Amino acid sequence: MANRTVKDAHSVKGTNPQYLVEKIIRTRIYESRYWKEECFALTAELMVDKAMELKYIGGVYGGNIKPTPFLCLVLKMLQIQPEKDIVVEFIRNEDFK
Repeated sequence: MANRTVKDAHSVKGTNPQYLVEKIIRTRIYESRYWKEECFALTAELMVDKAMELKYIGGVYGGNIKPTPFLCLVLKMLQIQPEKDIVVEFIRNEDFK
């Protein structure tokens, strides 16, 4: 199943890290087209490329409360928990903030 957290993931406050995102938003992310097409089988290395393609950041939008690609990638990052070095490089990168 594509919506599971990796087995060796660190828990956050004793719970699944994906639960940091509210259930209704998580459900809408799982149902979104971007999640199904772009985030399926995404690795930490490929996530860098997807993050560089983003034009804006945000949460949800529209009448149906659709999640933005940024929010989908945040949930995927919580799901796969990339190594600390990769996350630090995301933060330090000046060209693609």
